[in-house]
Amino acid sequence: MSVSAHDPCSPRLTIAVADECPALREGLVRLIADECDLEAIDSAATPTELKAMVLRRAPQVVVMDLMLGETDGLALIKELGVLAPDVRVVVFTLEPEDVYALRAFRAGARAFISKRDAVSSLFRAAREVAAGGLVVPAIVSSLMFADAAPVRRAGDGIDAQLTDRELQVFRLVGLPLPTRVIAERLGVSVKTVETHRENIKNKLALNTHQELLACASTWLRERCS
Repeated sequence: MSVSAHDPCSPRLTIAVADECPALREGLVRLIADECDLEAIDSAATPTELKAMVLRRAPQVVVMDLMLGETDGLALIKELGVLAPDVRVVVFTLEPEDVYALRAFRAGARAFISKRDAVSSLFRAAREVAAGGLVVPAIVSSLMFADAAPVRRAGDGIDAQLTDRELQVFRLVGLPLPTRVIAERLGVSVKTVETHRENIKNKLALNTHQELLACASTWLRERCS
Protein backbone atom coordinates (compact mmCIF):
# COMPACT_ATOMS: atom_id res chain seq x y z
CA MET A 1 0.00 0.00 0.00
CA SER A 2 1.37 3.42 -0.87
CA VAL A 3 1.61 6.18 1.70
CA SER A 4 -0.92 8.30 -0.19
CA ALA A 5 -3.48 5.46 0.02
CA HIS A 6 -3.10 5.05 3.78
CA ASP A 7 -6.33 5.16 5.73
CA PRO A 8 -5.98 7.97 8.33
CA CYS A 9 -8.09 5.89 10.72
CA SER A 10 -5.69 2.96 10.53
CA PRO A 11 -3.07 2.59 13.28
CA ARG A 12 0.36 3.89 12.37
CA LEU A 13 3.44 1.69 12.21
CA THR A 14 5.32 2.36 15.45
CA ILE A 15 9.08 2.91 15.18
CA ALA A 16 11.81 3.41 17.79
CA VAL A 17 15.14 5.01 16.85
CA ALA A 18 18.48 4.11 18.44
CA ASP A 19 21.57 6.13 17.56
CA GLU A 20 24.24 7.81 19.68
CA CYS A 21 24.09 11.01 17.59
CA PRO A 22 21.42 13.38 19.02
CA ALA A 23 21.03 15.31 15.76
CA LEU A 24 20.42 12.13 13.77
CA ARG A 25 17.92 10.79 16.32
CA GLU A 26 15.98 14.04 16.42
CA GLY A 27 16.08 14.41 12.66
CA LEU A 28 14.77 10.90 12.05
CA VAL A 29 11.98 11.35 14.59
CA ARG A 30 10.83 14.51 12.80
CA LEU A 31 11.02 12.92 9.36
CA ILE A 32 9.08 9.88 10.55
CA ALA A 33 6.39 12.18 11.93
CA ASP A 34 5.91 13.61 8.42
CA GLU A 35 4.91 10.16 7.12
CA CYS A 36 1.17 9.63 7.48
CA ASP A 37 1.51 5.90 8.18
CA LEU A 38 4.52 5.99 10.53
CA GLU A 39 4.92 7.06 14.16
CA ALA A 40 8.19 7.53 16.08
CA ILE A 41 7.25 6.54 19.60
CA ASP A 42 10.65 6.91 21.32
CA SER A 43 14.42 7.12 20.83
CA ALA A 44 17.52 5.84 22.62
CA ALA A 45 21.23 6.68 22.68
CA THR A 46 22.61 3.60 24.44
CA PRO A 47 22.00 -0.16 24.45
CA THR A 48 20.63 0.06 28.00
CA GLU A 49 18.15 2.76 26.97
CA LEU A 50 17.17 0.78 23.88
CA LYS A 51 16.46 -2.45 25.76
CA ALA A 52 14.43 -0.64 28.40
CA MET A 53 12.52 1.25 25.71
CA VAL A 54 11.67 -1.90 23.77
CA LEU A 55 10.27 -3.53 26.88
CA ARG A 56 8.38 -0.38 27.89
CA ARG A 57 6.97 0.79 24.54
CA ALA A 58 6.94 -2.39 22.40
CA PRO A 59 7.58 -0.73 19.01
CA GLN A 60 6.87 -2.73 15.88
CA VAL A 61 10.20 -1.71 14.31
CA VAL A 62 13.54 -0.62 15.79
CA VAL A 63 15.83 1.45 13.57
CA MET A 64 19.30 1.17 15.09
CA ASP A 65 22.90 1.96 14.29
CA LEU A 66 25.09 -1.10 14.39
CA MET A 67 27.60 0.64 16.64
CA LEU A 68 26.16 2.32 19.74
CA GLY A 69 29.44 3.50 21.23
CA GLU A 70 31.69 0.45 21.27
CA THR A 71 28.88 -1.98 21.98
CA ASP A 72 28.78 -5.18 19.97
CA GLY A 73 25.78 -4.37 17.78
CA LEU A 74 25.45 -7.96 16.59
CA ALA A 75 25.10 -9.22 20.15
CA LEU A 76 22.61 -6.42 20.85
CA ILE A 77 20.41 -7.53 17.94
CA LYS A 78 20.41 -11.06 19.38
CA GLU A 79 19.46 -9.67 22.82
CA LEU A 80 16.55 -7.75 21.33
CA GLY A 81 15.36 -10.95 19.68
CA VAL A 82 15.16 -12.61 23.09
CA LEU A 83 13.65 -9.61 24.90
CA ALA A 84 11.04 -8.84 22.25
CA PRO A 85 10.73 -11.53 19.56
CA ASP A 86 8.02 -9.60 17.68
CA VAL A 87 10.15 -6.48 17.19
CA ARG A 88 11.67 -6.10 13.71
CA VAL A 89 15.20 -4.65 13.63
CA VAL A 90 16.34 -2.40 10.78
CA VAL A 91 20.07 -1.68 10.87
CA PHE A 92 20.79 1.91 9.74
CA THR A 93 24.53 2.45 9.72
CA LEU A 94 27.69 3.66 8.02
CA GLU A 95 29.42 0.34 8.68
CA PRO A 96 30.29 -1.45 5.40
CA GLU A 97 27.56 -3.82 4.27
CA ASP A 98 30.00 -6.31 2.79
CA VAL A 99 31.50 -6.75 6.26
CA TYR A 100 28.45 -6.57 8.52
CA ALA A 101 25.21 -7.10 6.59
CA LEU A 102 25.22 -10.90 6.46
CA ARG A 103 26.30 -11.06 10.10
CA ALA A 104 23.47 -8.68 11.06
CA PHE A 105 20.88 -10.86 9.31
CA ARG A 106 22.23 -13.96 11.01
CA ALA A 107 21.92 -12.12 14.34
CA GLY A 108 18.25 -11.44 13.63
CA ALA A 109 18.04 -8.12 11.74
CA ARG A 110 15.39 -7.83 9.03
CA ALA A 111 16.98 -5.04 6.97
CA PHE A 112 20.37 -3.41 6.48
CA ILE A 113 20.30 0.17 5.16
CA SER A 114 23.25 2.51 4.65
CA LYS A 115 23.10 6.02 6.07
CA ARG A 116 24.41 7.12 2.68
CA ASP A 117 21.10 6.08 1.11
CA ALA A 118 18.05 8.32 0.85
CA VAL A 119 15.86 8.31 3.95
CA SER A 120 12.99 7.09 1.77
CA SER A 121 14.90 3.78 1.50
CA LEU A 122 14.84 3.50 5.28
CA PHE A 123 11.11 4.13 5.44
CA ARG A 124 10.42 1.59 2.71
CA ALA A 125 12.51 -0.94 4.65
CA ALA A 126 10.55 -0.28 7.86
CA ARG A 127 7.27 -0.90 6.05
CA GLU A 128 8.60 -4.02 4.36
CA VAL A 129 9.91 -5.67 7.53
CA ALA A 130 6.75 -4.77 9.45
CA ALA A 131 4.84 -6.70 6.77
CA GLY A 132 7.09 -9.71 7.37
CA GLY A 133 9.66 -9.17 4.64
CA LEU A 134 13.41 -8.81 4.45
CA VAL A 135 15.39 -5.99 2.84
CA VAL A 136 18.68 -7.53 1.78
CA PRO A 137 21.56 -5.65 0.08
CA ALA A 138 22.37 -7.08 -3.32
CA ILE A 139 25.95 -7.77 -2.26
CA VAL A 140 24.85 -10.37 0.29
CA SER A 141 21.56 -11.68 -1.10
CA SER A 142 23.18 -14.48 -3.11
CA LEU A 143 25.14 -15.63 -0.06
CA MET A 144 22.20 -15.38 2.29
CA PHE A 145 19.90 -17.57 0.26
CA ALA A 146 22.46 -20.06 -1.06
CA ASP A 147 22.38 -23.51 0.45
CA ALA A 148 24.78 -23.65 3.42
CA ALA A 149 26.08 -20.17 2.54
CA PRO A 150 29.55 -19.69 4.00
CA VAL A 151 30.65 -16.57 5.83
CA ARG A 152 33.67 -16.30 3.55
CA ARG A 153 33.23 -14.09 0.47
CA ALA A 154 35.15 -13.57 -2.74
CA GLY A 155 38.24 -11.41 -2.42
CA ASP A 156 40.70 -10.86 0.36
CA GLY A 157 38.17 -10.50 3.18
CA ILE A 158 40.20 -10.63 6.40
CA ASP A 159 36.95 -10.12 8.30
CA ALA A 160 35.40 -13.14 6.54
CA GLN A 161 37.83 -15.41 8.38
CA LEU A 162 36.72 -14.26 11.82
CA THR A 163 33.73 -15.07 14.02
CA ASP A 164 31.45 -12.23 15.15
CA ARG A 165 33.26 -11.95 18.50
CA GLU A 166 36.70 -12.16 16.92
CA LEU A 167 35.72 -9.39 14.50
CA GLN A 168 34.63 -7.21 17.42
CA VAL A 169 37.96 -7.82 19.23
CA PHE A 170 39.87 -7.19 15.98
CA ARG A 171 38.06 -3.88 15.51
CA LEU A 172 38.79 -2.73 19.07
CA VAL A 173 42.44 -3.76 18.76
CA GLY A 174 42.64 -1.55 15.69
CA LEU A 175 41.30 1.57 17.43
CA PRO A 176 43.71 0.81 19.33
CA LEU A 177 42.53 -0.09 22.83
CA PRO A 178 44.38 -1.94 25.63
CA THR A 179 43.33 -5.51 26.40
CA ARG A 180 41.84 -4.50 29.75
CA VAL A 181 39.62 -1.86 28.13
CA ILE A 182 38.51 -4.28 25.40
CA ALA A 183 37.56 -6.80 28.08
CA GLU A 184 35.52 -4.17 29.96
CA ARG A 185 33.68 -3.04 26.84
CA LEU A 186 32.81 -6.57 25.81
CA GLY A 187 31.95 -7.69 29.33
CA VAL A 188 34.43 -10.56 29.30
CA SER A 189 37.66 -11.40 31.10
CA VAL A 190 41.13 -10.29 30.01
CA LYS A 191 41.96 -13.97 29.53
CA THR A 192 39.06 -14.33 27.08
CA VAL A 193 40.25 -11.35 25.05
CA GLU A 194 43.78 -12.77 24.98
CA THR A 195 42.41 -16.09 23.72
CA HIS A 196 40.47 -14.33 20.95
CA ARG A 197 43.60 -12.37 20.03
CA GLU A 198 45.64 -15.56 19.69
CA ASN A 199 42.94 -17.17 17.56
CA ILE A 200 42.87 -14.12 15.30
CA LYS A 201 46.66 -14.16 14.95
CA ASN A 202 46.58 -17.84 14.01
CA LYS A 203 43.83 -17.37 11.43
CA LEU A 204 45.57 -14.36 9.84
CA ALA A 205 49.07 -15.84 10.07
CA LEU A 206 50.34 -13.03 12.29
CA ASN A 207 53.24 -13.73 14.63
CA THR A 208 53.27 -10.83 17.09
CA HIS A 209 50.90 -8.41 18.77
CA GLN A 210 52.48 -5.56 16.81
CA GLU A 211 51.64 -7.31 13.56
CA LEU A 212 48.08 -7.80 14.78
CA LEU A 213 47.84 -4.12 15.78
CA ALA A 214 49.14 -2.96 12.40
CA CYS A 215 46.81 -5.30 10.51
CA ALA A 216 43.74 -4.28 12.53
CA SER A 217 44.53 -0.57 12.23
CA THR A 218 44.95 -0.83 8.46
CA TRP A 219 41.73 -2.84 8.09
CA LEU A 220 39.80 -0.31 10.18
CA ARG A 221 41.05 2.63 8.10
CA GLU A 222 40.25 0.91 4.82
CA ARG A 223 36.87 -0.61 5.67
CA CYS A 224 35.26 1.46 8.40
CA SER A 225 36.38 5.03 7.79
